[in-house]
Amino acid sequence: MIEFHVKSIQSDIDGRHFDNWNGEASQIWKEIFREISAMEDSERTEALELIREQWMDYLKHFASI
Repeated sequence: MIEFHVKSIQSDIDGRHFDNWNGEASQIWKEIFREISAMEDSERTEALELIREQWMDYLKHFASI
């Protein structure tokens, strides 16, 4: 789902849908990190590694805004 939002925002050249996509993506990430924070340390490390690439892509497109 996150990849969909990142690709969608890249194709939204006039920015019409940015607020909607950004809001949805932010909510998804909040839920992901909430679940990860409840994990044991070893599971948490593995989970963070699994989402690293998608998180970095998200930050590239949304963090500066």
